[in-house]
Amino acid sequence: MAERRRHRDPAGLGVFLVILLGLAVRVSWAEPLVPAYERFAEAFSMEESGLLLATELNCTRCHAHARWKGKGAPVLDGVGARLQEDWLRAFLTDPQGTKPGTTMPDVLSGEKDAASRAETVDVLVHFLVSRKSGWKAPRLAKYSDPHHGGRQFGRLGCAACHADPVATNWGAVHRAAGLVSLEHLEAKYSHAALTDFLQRPLDHRPGGRMPDFELNLQEATDMAAYLLGTSNQTANAGRAPLRAFSVDETKAERGRTFFARLGCANCHSLDEITSSLVAPDYAALERRGDRGRCARVHYGLRPSQREALAAPLPPADTPVRLRHRLAALHCYACHERGDIGGPAEIQLGHFTGDVTLGNEGLLPPPLTGVGRKFQAAWLEKVLHGKGRLRPYMHTRMPLFGKGNLVDLVEDLRTEDREGGGAGEREKLALDGGEVEAGRQLLGTKGGVGCITCHALQERQGLAMRGLTLSSAVERYEPEWFRENLIHPMKTRPGTLMPSFWPGGVAGNQAILAGDTERQIASIWRYLAALEESSGSLPLPPGYPDFDPGAFEIVPQDRPVIQRTFMEGAGTHAIAVGFPDGVHFAFDAERCRVALAWRGRFLDAYKAWFSRMDPSAEPLGQDLKRFPPEAEDELETRQFGGYILDRQGVPTFLYREGDRTIRCRIQPNKKKGLTRKRSVQLPDGEVIEELEEEIVW
Repeated sequence: MAERRRHRDPAGLGVFLVILLGLAVRVSWAEPLVPAYERFAEAFSMEESGLLLATELNCTRCHAHARWKGKGAPVLDGVGARLQEDWLRAFLTDPQGTKPGTTMPDVLSGEKDAASRAETVDVLVHFLVSRKSGWKAPRLAKYSDPHHGGRQFGRLGCAACHADPVATNWGAVHRAAGLVSLEHLEAKYSHAALTDFLQRPLDHRPGGRMPDFELNLQEATDMAAYLLGTSNQTANAGRAPLRAFSVDETKAERGRTFFARLGCANCHSLDEITSSLVAPDYAALERRGDRGRCARVHYGLRPSQREALAAPLPPADTPVRLRHRLAALHCYACHERGDIGGPAEIQLGHFTGDVTLGNEGLLPPPLTGVGRKFQAAWLEKVLHGKGRLRPYMHTRMPLFGKGNLVDLVEDLRTEDREGGGAGEREKLALDGGEVEAGRQLLGTKGGVGCITCHALQERQGLAMRGLTLSSAVERYEPEWFRENLIHPMKTRPGTLMPSFWPGGVAGNQAILAGDTERQIASIWRYLAALEESSGSLPLPPGYPDFDPGAFEIVPQDRPVIQRTFMEGAGTHAIAVGFPDGVHFAFDAERCRVALAWRGRFLDAYKAWFSRMDPSAEPLGQDLKRFPPEAEDELETRQFGGYILDRQGVPTFLYREGDRTIRCRIQPNKKKGLTRKRSVQLPDGEVIEELEEEIVW
């Protein structure tokens, strides 16, 4: 089936049109987009808004400042092996016209005429395309699934900062929400280059404005296929290749000279090229009152942006430094802190998870007071991707790079523990508790029932998938832990958690004579002892008397069939496990093989005992998600059940229009699966199809 594209022709016709227009007339300027400024400028002082623009537009990369550094620009090593030549030409000719909202200025605005401008663009393109070393094409999965990539784009958190380039046309409403355009990526990247960028964004853009979501190879290739505008499964070897271009070495050498002379090397890292552009430092601009305008390049700033840049930069004290860091890295796109931040309203639908937990199961947690809430070591772990504890939330906390997080933990701790003139908060040890009393309090038999909602060790909450209590003593400051148990709505507005010590009075008077402080200290002490014992202490009373691991389904003599819910196979999944160690899941709603994997089969604990989340997850490895066929092909299918042969292998039955399909799938000697179909026509004739390997 031919690929269906929403974007422009892969031959780059649209790009060439932009080039021609740029040579004929100067395109009307559009302003650069700095996400946090677009959404939250009113929450910052004029000086702080100017600081954000000065660093995000890289003003301080040319005009040096003692404290405030610019974000930098993409690394250009190997750019000739990664980006399409015609896109580079269009972008240099008209940055805003090619990528609306870009923070890259028009560095050729001073060229005297269109012909001179075109000549400079040409030699720069030859120079950049000649730079092919320093980048190695990544190993790609054989196939990509754009459907899965599109789903991941919304679920993982990409939609917090970007408008979906396939489902929406980027425009004013997205700019106002601070959403950066991703339109026409197929004109810029080869599939291999975009896959590599998605896996290693910090290597290409060390400033951290595009963070690292730690995508595995399949996730990256699937998302790249989606962003390049494709809608069906295609072999990656033939998808979005880099178009050939012959470099003129003489022009390339001239382009190298221009690259240094125009100051490109002030922002872009490229080999050992240094800028020969000399610009006054930022202090000199402030003395002369030249801020807000640039004599050498054109940003197309709107009046409010120029006004903000004209303001003096604020001092680098803790509150300013902290707000600036959170704004520059756009943490506010997902997280609230005080009155600032949170997902844009038009993107809320992309934040998904466990709806039974309300917003706590869907939206990233607020950052208000986190410096007082968490211990410093735990904050460091979270920022470096080692403290993810919300499996019920689909949004993934990305990595911003250690170099971009310097002083952030210290500033959060200083501001939240000492800021606002409150002075150093009282520190508690939460000692004096009793381990057994804490265990009883956490349970449901005579306790306050914390395990009803919260996970502990490998057990889920009895009624919902709340945040785990394991490692709580490693995460939280004791004084915050105490306050949260007494006043949960104060520490976490909107939480579903009730207080069992309202106003400091224990609701349970039977344990430790209702002594609130001793009860809370006992819970803390039990959790600490449980961690120290590596989980060997008895769990709180109320858990079912079985080990969830005991419900692993192990196919032995015959295949095992389990109807369940499975991500990727839907609510009508039929999982089939074989003693051979090769398994698959059949999506009975769409009548297709949805998943295949090797090794262990399934754990049926959630499927059999959880009403809140009865989904099953494959236990093995080499998991492959197969994309659905086109919707028009699936709409005519109607599932008709399955029959078992003497060996217990199922044959699935379904109708496709006026034809009846019989589909039998079983392991082969290559540790894969073989599918054999037969088609019965309306007149009764049966057509046997050849056996087909399911490869992954």
